[in-house]
Amino acid sequence: MPHIELRELRHDDQDAAFQAVSASTSAWPRATFDDRDAFDRWTADKKVDARAIVEDDTVVGVAAALEVDGDREILLAVSPSAHEDAPTEALRLLTSQEAERPLYACVSADDQPSHAILARIGFVEHERDGDDVVYVLPPTLE
Repeated sequence: MPHIELRELRHDDQDAAFQAVSASTSAWPRATFDDRDAFDRWTADKKVDARAIVEDDTVVGVAAALEVDGDREILLAVSPSAHEDAPTEALRLLTSQEAERPLYACVSADDQPSHAILARIGFVEHERDGDDVVYVLPPTLE
């Protein structure tokens, strides 16, 4: 498997990150953008902590955490050209960097690959919201 890392989304990552999000087959409702300007506004929003997903030396997606209705929510968009293990590894890295629990994710009900990735990391279905499924990564006991 190639080396996967998350880093702060830099200005020079924006083109590759937007292309990855646009090409992504993931259906994460809060990572859908009509155009580059909307993407740039979203990544510049102080409420969004966006990170570049880097496979070896190439930006292949975006991982982000943001506040939604008072809860911490994460999302991920990865290019189909990325290694098949890149989404799982990126999500694992993101959840390890986000200490707050519970941690939520919202995915389109018909996005089976994303459901499988969330389950692999330990997320469980929390509720259905129309065409979306809300997952939660509950707190762990130590």
